[in-house]
Amino acid sequence: MVMIIFPLSNTIPTVAGMSILFLIYGVLAAYTIVNRTRALGEIWCHPVFIAAYAFIGVCALLEFSSPLSSYDELLRFTQMIGGAVCVAALCRDRSALTACLYGYIVAALWLSLYLYLSSYGTLQEAGGAGSFHQASKIRATAFADLGLQANLNGLAFTCTQGAVVAFALGLSIRSSHRRILLLGIATFCLVASFLPMSRGAAVGGLVSFGAILYAQGVRQGKTLILVSVLALGMYALIPDAVWSRMAFSTESRSDGKMEARAWIYTTALNRLPEYVVAGVGAGNYRDKWGFEKGFAKAFQGVLVVYGAHNSILQITIFWGVFGLSAYLLIIWCVYRSVPLRCARDELSLALLGIIVSLGAYLFLTHGFYEKSFAFGVGIVVGARRWIWPAGIVSAVEVNQGSSRAQI
Repeated sequence: MVMIIFPLSNTIPTVAGMSILFLIYGVLAAYTIVNRTRALGEIWCHPVFIAAYAFIGVCALLEFSSPLSSYDELLRFTQMIGGAVCVAALCRDRSALTACLYGYIVAALWLSLYLYLSSYGTLQEAGGAGSFHQASKIRATAFADLGLQANLNGLAFTCTQGAVVAFALGLSIRSSHRRILLLGIATFCLVASFLPMSRGAAVGGLVSFGAILYAQGVRQGKTLILVSVLALGMYALIPDAVWSRMAFSTESRSDGKMEARAWIYTTALNRLPEYVVAGVGAGNYRDKWGFEKGFAKAFQGVLVVYGAHNSILQITIFWGVFGLSAYLLIIWCVYRSVPLRCARDELSLALLGIIVSLGAYLFLTHGFYEKSFAFGVGIVVGARRWIWPAGIVSAVEVNQGSSRAQI
């Protein structure tokens, strides 16, 4: 349910200032504490979570030492880790993991259909755009009346994750009818992920598909044929205007301005010596340093400090190489939680796709505390602890899983 309503998290009205997803995670936490106390006691000390606690401690000390200290980001990250612990405690068997994976697909399906109905016709009629700036104007027009109160890059990422999961399951599943259905869903959702014209989501989807193919073995003739058909179908269905916005340039436009992401990256690179060691602090960045160093722009008549659109870069700006090193340790531990020989099992192959897509998403958003990370990390840690405790997918486990599915 968490993943199915995830795209609606900013659209559904808050309750006492709390989002619907925050409330659902709160219910999950209460249920886990009351009914899964033993599982919670075993999972909270997993290496991924130990690394997360270390990251919180290191960054809290660095934030304390900086002027205008603010712990909002660290508090949100702590809540995210708490949610991941609860998800990991509940994801204890193959049926629970399967339900989580299909939650990704259902969320992507209904969101993809919504994006098709609301924007596809406008994008098709717009034709090709001569520049990135013109493509951005087309994007703004196409999604001007979008009913969902959500970031377009985040919507594209949700479609990407559903496509990745469907693709992984479709490649590995034995039933030919279900394989065709899942691969069709993967194509449908992947094309929809391009409609918001998000470059990060597009790159993340291609990288995730590539990781799945590499794990599966690209030498298989049937796999290559399926991938070729998917690629041709995507190219034919994606409107020309979308491709016009896939470029990236640091050159200024005719009005002397850069595109937003290029402006942020260029400014951050120029200021690198000022924050690379210990950072400037999250509160200081938002309230003072960001204004003084060129990270602010006018938005609706108000000067606002913008985030870096990149979690790795944002953490470095906040807390320097010390904070970044602690965060990279978390990423390494999550990577180590993906079981070896994951191509033997469709569920573990889908987990690989989810982790790779989350890794790509880190370079798309500066919200390293987002709830999508809580759910993704939680199911990976839970699956590793309860389903593949040895850290490897064996033929015996796969056969047992298939037998249970048949029963």
